[in-house]
Amino acid sequence: MEYISICPYCGKEMHLGSIYQDRYNLKWIPEENDKGILLKWFSKGIKLTNSSGSVKSFYCDKCEKIIINTKNKTNPNI
Repeated sequence: MEYISICPYCGKEMHLGSIYQDRYNLKWIPEENDKGILLKWFSKGIKLTNSSGSVKSFYCDKCEKIIINTKNKTNPNI
């Protein structure tokens, strides 16, 4: 059974899915802390994936937006 949520932008249904990492963990870094691709290892941010290699997310077909719940994700003092 597919879990469906409501989009906070347009109010339409969102569909649950996964985003898979390739080689390295996915990490969200605030723009003001982004040091570029070569120094990304030293940038503090929210680590979205771990050894599982994926993160659950909701996708809205209408808005083309993806929502990721960051609760319980690594967040070393952004």
